[in-house]
Amino acid sequence: MSMIPTGGIKEIIRVLPPKDSYYPFRLQALQKALDNDPNSPVIPFLMKVVHAQESAFQALKSEKATFNFQEKEPFFVMDEAMLQCFQQTAITFCEALKARIETKNSSDYSEILKAVNALSTAIIDKEKTKQYFENIITLDLEAIPAHQRLFLLASMQVTLHFAATNLKVDEQYLLEAHDLCPCCKMPAISSVLDNSDGGLRYLYCSFCETKWHVVRSTCTECTSNKSLFQTTMEALDSPMSAEVCGECNTYLKFLDRTKTLIADPFIEDLLTLTITIKLTDKDFHTFGLNPYFV
Repeated sequence: MSMIPTGGIKEIIRVLPPKDSYYPFRLQALQKALDNDPNSPVIPFLMKVVHAQESAFQALKSEKATFNFQEKEPFFVMDEAMLQCFQQTAITFCEALKARIETKNSSDYSEILKAVNALSTAIIDKEKTKQYFENIITLDLEAIPAHQRLFLLASMQVTLHFAATNLKVDEQYLLEAHDLCPCCKMPAISSVLDNSDGGLRYLYCSFCETKWHVVRSTCTECTSNKSLFQTTMEALDSPMSAEVCGECNTYLKFLDRTKTLIADPFIEDLLTLTITIKLTDKDFHTFGLNPYFV
Protein backbone atom coordinates (compact mmCIF):
# COMPACT_ATOMS: atom_id res chain seq x y z
CA MET A 1 0.00 0.00 0.00
CA SER A 2 1.42 3.39 -0.95
CA MET A 3 1.51 5.92 1.86
CA ILE A 4 -0.01 9.19 0.62
CA PRO A 5 0.10 11.80 3.40
CA THR A 6 -2.03 14.92 3.47
CA GLY A 7 -0.49 18.35 3.11
CA GLY A 8 0.29 18.36 -0.58
CA ILE A 9 3.23 15.94 -0.82
CA LYS A 10 2.93 12.83 -2.92
CA GLU A 11 4.98 10.42 -0.83
CA ILE A 12 7.00 10.10 2.33
CA ILE A 13 10.75 10.09 1.86
CA ARG A 14 11.78 8.32 5.01
CA VAL A 15 15.51 9.08 5.11
CA LEU A 16 16.92 12.52 4.28
CA PRO A 17 20.72 12.73 4.56
CA PRO A 18 22.26 16.24 4.52
CA LYS A 19 23.49 17.54 1.19
CA ASP A 20 26.30 19.78 2.46
CA SER A 21 27.74 21.39 5.57
CA TYR A 22 25.27 22.76 8.11
CA TYR A 23 27.95 24.56 10.16
CA PRO A 24 27.50 27.95 8.45
CA PHE A 25 23.81 27.85 9.44
CA ARG A 26 24.79 26.87 13.00
CA LEU A 27 27.06 29.88 13.16
CA GLN A 28 24.14 32.10 12.13
CA ALA A 29 22.05 30.61 14.94
CA LEU A 30 24.89 31.23 17.40
CA GLN A 31 25.30 34.81 16.22
CA LYS A 32 21.58 35.41 16.72
CA ALA A 33 21.84 33.92 20.22
CA LEU A 34 24.84 36.14 20.98
CA ASP A 35 22.96 39.22 19.76
CA ASN A 36 20.21 38.34 22.23
CA ASP A 37 22.70 37.66 25.03
CA PRO A 38 25.89 39.67 24.41
CA ASN A 39 27.34 38.78 27.81
CA SER A 40 27.11 35.02 27.36
CA PRO A 41 30.35 33.33 28.47
CA VAL A 42 29.58 30.19 26.44
CA ILE A 43 28.39 31.27 22.99
CA PRO A 44 31.66 32.90 21.82
CA PHE A 45 33.55 29.68 22.60
CA LEU A 46 30.95 27.54 20.85
CA MET A 47 31.36 29.74 17.80
CA LYS A 48 35.07 28.91 17.78
CA VAL A 49 34.22 25.21 18.00
CA VAL A 50 31.77 25.39 15.10
CA HIS A 51 34.21 27.42 13.00
CA ALA A 52 36.78 24.66 13.62
CA GLN A 53 34.21 22.04 12.61
CA GLU A 54 33.56 23.88 9.36
CA SER A 55 37.31 23.97 8.66
CA ALA A 56 37.53 20.21 9.26
CA PHE A 57 34.47 19.57 7.06
CA GLN A 58 35.92 21.59 4.18
CA ALA A 59 39.24 19.75 4.55
CA LEU A 60 37.44 16.42 4.10
CA LYS A 61 35.67 17.87 1.09
CA SER A 62 38.90 19.06 -0.54
CA GLU A 63 40.60 15.73 0.17
CA LYS A 64 37.59 13.87 -1.32
CA ALA A 65 37.46 11.52 1.66
CA THR A 66 35.66 8.25 0.88
CA PHE A 67 33.64 5.86 3.01
CA ASN A 68 32.13 2.40 2.77
CA PHE A 69 28.34 2.11 2.85
CA GLN A 70 25.92 -0.80 2.91
CA GLU A 71 22.36 -1.11 1.63
CA LYS A 72 20.73 -1.97 4.95
CA GLU A 73 20.76 -0.16 8.29
CA PRO A 74 23.08 1.07 9.53
CA PHE A 75 24.17 2.47 6.18
CA PHE A 76 27.58 3.51 7.52
CA VAL A 77 30.26 0.85 7.90
CA MET A 78 32.32 1.70 10.99
CA ASP A 79 35.50 0.27 9.54
CA GLU A 80 39.15 1.25 9.10
CA ALA A 81 38.25 3.91 6.51
CA MET A 82 35.87 5.60 8.96
CA LEU A 83 38.44 5.37 11.75
CA GLN A 84 41.15 6.95 9.60
CA CYS A 85 38.78 9.73 8.61
CA PHE A 86 37.91 10.37 12.25
CA GLN A 87 41.59 10.56 13.18
CA GLN A 88 42.37 13.04 10.40
CA THR A 89 39.28 15.08 11.23
CA ALA A 90 40.26 15.28 14.90
CA ILE A 91 43.76 16.47 13.97
CA THR A 92 42.39 19.14 11.61
CA PHE A 93 39.73 20.20 14.10
CA CYS A 94 42.26 20.64 16.92
CA GLU A 95 44.60 22.69 14.73
CA ALA A 96 41.75 24.92 13.55
CA LEU A 97 40.44 25.41 17.09
CA LYS A 98 43.90 26.25 18.42
CA ALA A 99 44.35 28.84 15.67
CA ARG A 100 41.09 30.53 16.68
CA ILE A 101 41.88 30.44 20.39
CA GLU A 102 45.40 31.80 19.94
CA THR A 103 44.41 34.79 17.81
CA LYS A 104 43.40 36.96 20.76
CA ASN A 105 42.53 36.73 24.44
CA SER A 106 44.17 33.30 24.51
CA SER A 107 44.73 33.71 28.25
CA ASP A 108 40.97 33.41 28.69
CA TYR A 109 41.18 29.92 27.19
CA SER A 110 44.42 28.70 28.76
CA GLU A 111 42.94 25.54 30.28
CA ILE A 112 41.02 24.75 27.10
CA LEU A 113 44.20 25.25 25.07
CA LYS A 114 46.00 22.76 27.29
CA ALA A 115 43.26 20.19 26.70
CA VAL A 116 43.32 20.72 22.93
CA ASN A 117 47.11 20.43 22.84
CA ALA A 118 46.95 17.22 24.87
CA LEU A 119 44.34 15.80 22.50
CA SER A 120 46.43 16.80 19.47
CA THR A 121 49.23 14.65 20.86
CA ALA A 122 46.99 11.75 21.90
CA ILE A 123 45.11 11.53 18.61
CA ILE A 124 48.33 10.76 16.70
CA ASP A 125 48.41 7.38 18.47
CA LYS A 126 46.36 4.99 16.32
CA GLU A 127 45.38 2.69 19.21
CA LYS A 128 44.35 5.62 21.39
CA THR A 129 42.28 7.04 18.53
CA LYS A 130 40.64 3.65 17.98
CA GLN A 131 39.66 3.55 21.65
CA TYR A 132 38.13 7.03 21.44
CA PHE A 133 36.31 6.00 18.26
CA GLU A 134 34.83 2.89 19.87
CA ASN A 135 33.86 4.79 23.02
CA ILE A 136 31.88 7.25 20.93
CA ILE A 137 30.08 4.86 18.61
CA THR A 138 29.05 2.73 21.61
CA LEU A 139 28.13 5.92 23.54
CA ASP A 140 30.47 4.95 26.37
CA LEU A 141 31.14 8.63 26.90
CA GLU A 142 32.16 8.34 30.54
CA ALA A 143 35.25 6.45 29.35
CA ILE A 144 36.44 9.60 27.55
CA PRO A 145 38.28 12.21 29.67
CA ALA A 146 35.79 14.97 30.48
CA HIS A 147 38.13 17.76 29.35
CA GLN A 148 38.47 16.16 25.88
CA ARG A 149 34.92 14.93 25.38
CA LEU A 150 33.54 17.98 23.58
CA PHE A 151 36.40 18.07 21.07
CA LEU A 152 36.22 14.35 20.28
CA LEU A 153 32.45 14.42 19.84
CA ALA A 154 32.72 17.52 17.66
CA SER A 155 35.27 15.68 15.50
CA MET A 156 33.06 12.60 15.23
CA GLN A 157 30.11 14.79 14.34
CA VAL A 158 32.08 16.29 11.42
CA THR A 159 33.21 12.82 10.28
CA LEU A 160 29.70 11.36 10.21
CA HIS A 161 28.08 14.54 8.91
CA PHE A 162 30.46 14.59 5.95
CA ALA A 163 29.95 10.87 5.37
CA ALA A 164 26.19 11.42 5.24
CA THR A 165 26.56 14.03 2.49
CA ASN A 166 28.08 11.28 0.33
CA LEU A 167 25.27 8.80 0.98
CA LYS A 168 22.43 8.13 -1.42
CA VAL A 169 19.32 6.44 -0.01
CA ASP A 170 16.51 5.09 -2.17
CA GLU A 171 13.50 7.39 -1.73
CA GLN A 172 11.31 4.28 -1.40
CA TYR A 173 13.43 2.80 1.39
CA LEU A 174 11.36 1.45 4.30
CA LEU A 175 12.90 1.98 7.73
CA GLU A 176 13.64 -1.12 9.77
CA ALA A 177 13.77 0.81 13.06
CA HIS A 178 12.84 4.31 14.17
CA ASP A 179 14.54 4.88 17.51
CA LEU A 180 18.09 5.46 16.20
CA CYS A 181 19.56 7.04 13.08
CA PRO A 182 19.44 4.61 10.15
CA CYS A 183 22.84 5.84 8.96
CA CYS A 184 25.04 5.75 12.07
CA LYS A 185 22.74 4.33 14.80
CA MET A 186 23.21 7.39 16.98
CA PRO A 187 20.29 8.92 18.94
CA ALA A 188 18.36 11.97 17.80
CA ILE A 189 18.98 15.42 19.20
CA SER A 190 15.31 16.29 18.62
CA SER A 191 12.33 16.05 16.31
CA VAL A 192 12.09 18.73 13.62
CA LEU A 193 9.24 20.13 11.57
CA ASP A 194 10.33 21.88 8.36
CA ASN A 195 8.34 23.65 5.65
CA SER A 196 10.12 21.62 2.98
CA ASP A 197 8.80 18.35 4.44
CA GLY A 198 5.08 19.05 4.07
CA GLY A 199 4.24 18.95 7.77
CA LEU A 200 5.90 15.59 8.43
CA ARG A 201 7.88 15.00 11.59
CA TYR A 202 11.46 13.83 11.30
CA LEU A 203 13.96 12.88 13.94
CA TYR A 204 17.29 14.69 13.60
CA CYS A 205 20.51 12.75 14.16
CA SER A 206 22.82 14.14 16.83
CA PHE A 207 25.93 13.28 14.78
CA CYS A 208 25.48 12.82 11.02
CA GLU A 209 22.53 15.27 10.86
CA THR A 210 20.39 12.92 8.79
CA LYS A 211 16.62 13.22 9.23
CA TRP A 212 14.40 10.15 9.37
CA HIS A 213 10.61 10.01 9.40
CA VAL A 214 8.54 9.11 12.44
CA VAL A 215 4.79 9.67 12.48
CA ARG A 216 3.52 12.53 14.61
CA SER A 217 1.71 12.09 17.93
CA THR A 218 3.74 8.97 18.71
CA CYS A 219 6.37 8.53 21.41
CA THR A 220 9.73 8.05 19.71
CA GLU A 221 10.83 5.73 22.49
CA CYS A 222 7.90 3.39 23.28
CA THR A 223 5.67 4.25 20.23
CA SER A 224 2.67 4.90 22.50
CA ASN A 225 0.27 7.73 21.70
CA LYS A 226 -1.82 7.45 24.87
CA SER A 227 -0.14 10.02 27.13
CA LEU A 228 1.88 12.20 24.79
CA PHE A 229 1.86 15.94 25.41
CA GLN A 230 3.96 18.99 24.58
CA THR A 231 5.51 21.34 27.08
CA THR A 232 7.03 24.77 26.50
CA MET A 233 8.35 27.64 28.57
CA GLU A 234 6.53 30.68 27.21
CA ALA A 235 9.11 33.10 28.62
CA LEU A 236 11.76 31.53 26.40
CA ASP A 237 10.04 32.64 23.19
CA SER A 238 11.63 29.69 21.41
CA PRO A 239 10.52 27.44 18.53
CA MET A 240 11.73 24.53 20.68
CA SER A 241 9.38 22.59 22.94
CA ALA A 242 9.42 19.05 24.30
CA GLU A 243 7.28 16.02 23.48
CA VAL A 244 6.70 14.21 26.74
CA CYS A 245 5.40 10.64 27.14
CA GLY A 246 3.59 9.76 30.34
CA GLU A 247 3.74 6.04 29.47
CA CYS A 248 7.54 5.59 29.56
CA ASN A 249 8.47 8.86 31.31
CA THR A 250 10.69 10.06 28.49
CA TYR A 251 10.82 13.23 26.44
CA LEU A 252 12.45 14.49 23.27
CA LYS A 253 12.84 18.10 22.25
CA PHE A 254 10.71 19.23 19.30
CA LEU A 255 11.83 22.05 16.97
CA ASP A 256 9.23 23.79 14.80
CA ARG A 257 11.16 25.55 12.02
CA THR A 258 8.10 26.41 9.94
CA LYS A 259 8.00 29.99 11.26
CA THR A 260 11.67 30.86 11.56
CA LEU A 261 14.58 30.73 9.13
CA ILE A 262 17.34 30.48 11.73
CA ALA A 263 16.76 27.70 14.23
CA ASP A 264 19.31 24.98 14.85
CA PRO A 265 18.41 21.83 16.86
CA PHE A 266 21.68 21.84 18.79
CA ILE A 267 21.70 25.54 19.67
CA GLU A 268 17.99 25.69 20.50
CA ASP A 269 18.51 22.70 22.79
CA LEU A 270 21.17 24.65 24.69
CA LEU A 271 18.98 27.74 24.80
CA THR A 272 16.09 25.77 26.32
CA LEU A 273 17.89 24.20 29.26
CA THR A 274 15.05 25.53 31.41
CA ILE A 275 12.77 22.95 29.80
CA THR A 276 15.37 20.22 30.37
CA ILE A 277 15.73 21.12 34.04
CA LYS A 278 11.95 21.32 34.52
CA LEU A 279 11.38 17.86 33.05
CA THR A 280 14.36 16.31 34.86
CA ASP A 281 13.00 17.62 38.16
CA LYS A 282 9.76 15.81 37.36
CA ASP A 283 11.68 12.54 36.78
CA PHE A 284 11.38 12.52 33.00
CA HIS A 285 14.49 11.49 31.10
CA THR A 286 15.65 11.71 27.50
CA PHE A 287 17.70 9.61 25.13
CA GLY A 288 18.45 12.71 23.09
CA LEU A 289 22.12 13.64 22.86
CA ASN A 290 23.74 17.00 22.23
CA PRO A 291 27.49 16.68 21.48
CA TYR A 292 27.99 20.33 22.44
CA PHE A 293 26.64 19.69 25.93
CA VAL A 294 27.97 16.47 27.46
